[in-house]
Amino acid sequence: MFEDMFTDIVTIRTKDGQTYTDIPASVQDGKIFTERTDIPVRPGDEVVRRTPAGIEEVFVVQDPGLHGGFEDIPATYQMRVRRADAPALASRGSTVNYNLTGPNARFNMNSVDSSTNVVSQTPAELFDAIRCAIQTSVPAGKERQDLLAATAGLEQESGKPTFGQRYAQFMAIAANHMEVLMPFIPALTQMLPGWLKGA
Repeated sequence: MFEDMFTDIVTIRTKDGQTYTDIPASVQDGKIFTERTDIPVRPGDEVVRRTPAGIEEVFVVQDPGLHGGFEDIPATYQMRVRRADAPALASRGSTVNYNLTGPNARFNMNSVDSSTNVVSQTPAELFDAIRCAIQTSVPAGKERQDLLAATAGLEQESGKPTFGQRYAQFMAIAANHMEVLMPFIPALTQMLPGWLKGA
């Protein structure tokens, strides 16, 4: 269903010396998605993508982010990663300001966030925020119209057994805009009846 989303081919190197190659994935800013949940990914493992120029981009896994499957929605890794060659956040003696906003705002320094948030946000507020993000960040055209229509379909089915089907349709359309929509995915998955959280 989400095959079109996984356009990158990566290699996963685990800390215990195992190497898994030719893995379809979606590499985005700070996140890597894949359906290859049979691979035991742990914090500290490396994900490698080779660019067309032959350069290896190495990402270090901070949180594997395993999410369990639901009906016809496959299980996925939604890994939180950092580039291995990224500079330190701040050199000694400098000042760094962190501005945290939103209901899920948090700060972790050299640690993995394993907490679970339960946010008191009504479905109407959630869908209004999704629509606002789409209208602000997705260029006008057919894709924006399709995303807004899929969002309306989700909202109509919220709280119903058919919500899972609408969620699958929304995710298929949203695949090219995950950087915009990723902040809303955890709240939407909580609305799935019987949703199984990944360990």
